[in-house]
Amino acid sequence: MFLLWEKLPKDQKELYKKLITNFASLSEAFAQKSEDKENIVPPIVNSKFQETAFQKSFDAIGEDIGNTSYDASIDHIDDKIKRRFLIGIKTFGLSSGDQKIAQFKAVSADQWTEIIDKIKENSKGLTSKKDINKINHDLYLTLAKKIAVVRNSRIQSSEENIKGFNNRDYHSGSSKVFVEAVYHVLMPTPKNSKPEVLVGETTYTPIDLESIIIDGCTGIRNPTNFTFHDVNHCYKYTSADSQLLMSFNNKSIVLEKWPVTYVKDAFKFFENMSIDNLKYKVVSTRSKIAESHSWYIDIKPYSGYNAFYGQSKMARKNKYREKRIKKFEDDYSNVIAKKDLDYIVDHLKILLLNNWTTEVDKDKMVSIRLELMQFVNQFYNQKVKNDIGSMVYRPANELELRIPKSDKFHQQYPSFFVKNIFIPGSNKYVTNKESRTFKLMFLPSKDVIDAYVNQQSRKAIESIGSQKILGKWILRDIFQLKEYEPLTYNKLNEIGINGIRFTKRNDHIELQFIWIDPENEPDDIWK
Repeated sequence: MFLLWEKLPKDQKELYKKLITNFASLSEAFAQKSEDKENIVPPIVNSKFQETAFQKSFDAIGEDIGNTSYDASIDHIDDKIKRRFLIGIKTFGLSSGDQKIAQFKAVSADQWTEIIDKIKENSKGLTSKKDINKINHDLYLTLAKKIAVVRNSRIQSSEENIKGFNNRDYHSGSSKVFVEAVYHVLMPTPKNSKPEVLVGETTYTPIDLESIIIDGCTGIRNPTNFTFHDVNHCYKYTSADSQLLMSFNNKSIVLEKWPVTYVKDAFKFFENMSIDNLKYKVVSTRSKIAESHSWYIDIKPYSGYNAFYGQSKMARKNKYREKRIKKFEDDYSNVIAKKDLDYIVDHLKILLLNNWTTEVDKDKMVSIRLELMQFVNQFYNQKVKNDIGSMVYRPANELELRIPKSDKFHQQYPSFFVKNIFIPGSNKYVTNKESRTFKLMFLPSKDVIDAYVNQQSRKAIESIGSQKILGKWILRDIFQLKEYEPLTYNKLNEIGINGIRFTKRNDHIELQFIWIDPENEPDDIWK
């Protein structure tokens, strides 16, 4: 196991220790019960303060990616190898049990309800855990594997997000940067113990599907709550809130122990605290807040992120499509049986020589295309499949980043993406491509491309010269889609991404894929 903590600079660790223990030294001020005054209270470590202190101490970048527990990232060079660490930051008592590491509410409601209902039905009338586990073992295993697939997909998506596309050689498939993930944990000692904060670290790994073993239900009353383990960790799933918890083996992951000395009179400390007494006084100036806009990813069936799923873009001029069909027929006349070849050619003519304009037409086109490709797959001839696919599909990595209600957005924020999207004194969009071009930085990888706003109503953001690489990275790596697999809302729920945020900086625009909580939408939401 590669321990990140051992590789961090000593002076930075000392700063982090100082921030955490100084905060914890005031714990007695937060004792709520009268009996607490007669006991040794446990040190308090506020989780939000911990995250901020960690980022400040180690020059870490705050992540908070989607529905995963990544809170920060750190670049580290070891033996000339560049490693980028994704870090899940947690704090919980040394005596605490399993900890929440993920939640799958939207996924479970859509995909796992039938399995959970079957477990409930099977368990009715049973009075022992042994009987419940026996009758539900296969269902537990099926559900555990489904949980693992979603969990792993989120981890993989987050890792690809931080790698970026500039750090990937898409010809060889290798990455120029090694991404590793760890949990960094602070564990305060319990009440009436010597006040300490213990530092722990453990691996942040995908669930190994091949080694999953079902341990069984947690109790007779709730048979849909069960535990399982793989070669790395032990997990618990609770169905009511669709949470995945993990055992951190608290005492076995301890790396350091930090003693905490409580301030004699914490209330007196706060009482005497004032701006005038501070060594470092706060300068009363308002920092400029960067302008940002976030919105939900709107899935269209044949455009946007699913642009590749639309009808072929093959040229029609000078009967080019008819000529391509004829060439295919001639090339394979001695390879494919006449009956099968006639079937393929008939479908190619339907798909390529008709105009599919309405949504109903496009749905029919997709159905015919699927029928054709399923027929072609039986030949086990990759060249045939590639030749037909290149005719009936758009490029597999084609996509567009869409601005919802773009006309209204540009009217309200005409200088967000570029100096001014409109011709001065007019409501007409500028046509010069250079006037529509800007630097686009992807977070957290910090990859930068030249991009521009394009199409009618300037509704699309497109890259200059990197469109295929960008599309492959977003569709294959971030959204974890196979070639020609449409993006769906179910898929977004699985990977924990449902929105994007653009933030305006002095010389570039930042883009980050995010999770937007519908019940707690951000202040910069654009609808």
